[in-house]
Amino acid sequence: MTMRYPRIMAAKKPISVTLDPDVLEELQRLVEAGEASSLSAVINETMRSRVERRRNAERARAYIDETLLGGEPLSEEELVEARGMLAASKARTAARRAGGTAAA
Repeated sequence: MTMRYPRIMAAKKPISVTLDPDVLEELQRLVEAGEASSLSAVINETMRSRVERRRNAERARAYIDETLLGGEPLSEEELVEARGMLAASKARTAARRAGGTAAA
């Protein structure tokens, strides 16, 4: 029986990347701790997550535009509220990455 891998797995290509020393050290710690099988695996997983987040954001924008706004632009008041929500979300993410917490 021949194993078939998804096309995405068979299409991997070697590339060269340049990383900041602190980032490389952290990635190496993940591998040493057994949280990833290799540097390539952890970088691939991280990039896959970023691509997926971007796709999800694009889908959300399209849904909001088509379903909620009916193609109409946001009012100035709605833009201010949306920017505040985005700033709060970014602050929570930054705090989480820094190891702290942010008020909800």
